[in-house]
Amino acid sequence: MLVLKEWRFWLSLLLVFFCFYFIKPNFIDNQDSNKINFGLDIQGGYSYLLELNEDEYLDNLLTKTSQAFENDYNVESFIDQGTLFIPSNQDLEKINNILLQNIGLEVEDKSPEGITYKISKKSFNQSLSDMTLNAVEVVRSRVDFLGNKELSIQKVGLNKILLEIPGNLDNNVKEVISKTAKLTFHLQKKSLVSSKIFINEDTGEEIRVQEIPNLTGDYLQDASLQYNQNEPVVAFSFNKEGSNLFAQMTSENVGTRFAIVLDGALITAPVIREAITGGSGQISGGFSNESANNLAIILKSGSLPTDITIIQEKQIGPTLGKEGVRKGVYASVIALIAITLFMIIYYKISGLFTVITIISCLGLLFALMSLLKTTLTLPGVIGIVLTIGMCVDANVLIFERIRENFKLKSDNPKSDGFNAAYITILDSNFTTLFAAIFLFAFGFGPIRGFSISLIIGIISSLIVTYIILKFFLNATPEKYLGLQK
Repeated sequence: MLVLKEWRFWLSLLLVFFCFYFIKPNFIDNQDSNKINFGLDIQGGYSYLLELNEDEYLDNLLTKTSQAFENDYNVESFIDQGTLFIPSNQDLEKINNILLQNIGLEVEDKSPEGITYKISKKSFNQSLSDMTLNAVEVVRSRVDFLGNKELSIQKVGLNKILLEIPGNLDNNVKEVISKTAKLTFHLQKKSLVSSKIFINEDTGEEIRVQEIPNLTGDYLQDASLQYNQNEPVVAFSFNKEGSNLFAQMTSENVGTRFAIVLDGALITAPVIREAITGGSGQISGGFSNESANNLAIILKSGSLPTDITIIQEKQIGPTLGKEGVRKGVYASVIALIAITLFMIIYYKISGLFTVITIISCLGLLFALMSLLKTTLTLPGVIGIVLTIGMCVDANVLIFERIRENFKLKSDNPKSDGFNAAYITILDSNFTTLFAAIFLFAFGFGPIRGFSISLIIGIISSLIVTYIILKFFLNATPEKYLGLQK
C-alpha cells in the first residue's frame, strides 16, 4: 500500500503508457501516424540528378543587366543570341571599364552601329556556381516541407544537384522539385507596346498585360493552403517591402485587372476592387487539395533562378543492407544480455533494476523519436548505443555511492547516495548534452542523425534514472538491494 502512495510509481506507469502509445504506430501500416523514419543507409531510397538550364540562366543574367542599364544609367540595350547590344546613339560614357568588369561583361564586337558585349566565361561560371548553391537550399526546403527529412543533397559540378531521398517515393516530389516557381504580377494593358498575352490553359481565359512584371514573388514571406467557400486556395503574404509595393499597385489601379502568373502560365486575373493594404491575398483557380498544397510549398520555399530538369533517376539500396541491419539488432540484443548478466551477478537485485532502467530508457527514447518523427540513421544507432552506456554508467555511479554510504554507516544510505551521485550524473550528462546540441545546430546529414538520437537519449536516461530507478530503490528494503558489503 505504501508503494501506491509513492508519486514515482504513478509517474512510472504514465511513462509506460506514454511509451506504448507512441511506439505502437511504428508497427502499424499507417502513413499519417507519428513514426520513426529510417535514413538512406538503413532503408535505401531514391536518387535524382538535377540540372539547371545554363542557356536560360544566361538570358536571365543579360535581362537583369539590360534592365539595370536602362533604370540606373538610362542606356537602352538589346539581347541577341546570348549577347548584349548597345546602339551607338546611347550615352556610353556612363558605362566605363570598371562598371563592365564588376558586371562581368567584355567586348565581343565593335561597329558603327554599336557595341556588342558578352558575359565573360569566368564571371558566368562563378555566377552559375553561386546560383546552383542557392538552388540547393531551395530544393532542400521544398523536400523538407513534404516531410522527407535527413535527405542528402549536394552540388555537383557547376550546374547539377544530386538529391537522395530515403524511404518510399512521395508522388509529389518530382512535381515540387522541378517547378521553377517564378511568380509575377502584371497589370492589364490595352496597348500593344511592351505588352504580352497570358492564357490560362484550363479555362481558356486570356489577358493582355504589361510585359515587365509590376511585382514578383521575391517579396513573398509565406504561403499556405486555405479554404474559401469550401474551395482550396493558396493564401500568401508579402514582407514589409512587398506589402508597400502591393498596396501602391492596387491603390493606383482600382478597377483594373491584374494577372497572377506562375512560370509563364496564367493562374487567375482578378479585378482590383479596392486598395489591398494588408500585404496578403489569395490565389484561386480550381485547385485540388494536392495541387494547392504543392503550390503553397513551392512559393514558400522560394523560386529557382532557372528551369531545373531531372536528368537521372534511380532507386538506391541501403548501405547496410538487410543483413547488416539484422546483425546490428543481434549485436544489440547480445550486448543487452551481457550487461544484464553482469549487473545482476555483481549488484544482485539492484542489477535487475539497472536492466529495467535501460529498457525504460530505450522505450522512452523510441517514443520521443516517434513523437518528433525523427529519422534514424546508422550514426543515430551509434548515438543510441552510447546512450545505453551512459545509462549503465549512471546506475553504477549511484550503486557505488550507496555502497560507500553503507560502509560509512550513513543514516539514510539509499537517499543520500542517490542524491549525491545524481548531481555528478547531471553535470556529466549536461556537458555531453550541450556538445550534442551544438553538433545538431551546426552539423548536417550523419552528424545531425547522431546528435538528435544522443540528445533524446540523454534526456530519456536522466528521466528514467530519477523516476524509475529511484522508485525501485525507495520501494526495496536495504537488506535486499545487494549493495551492502
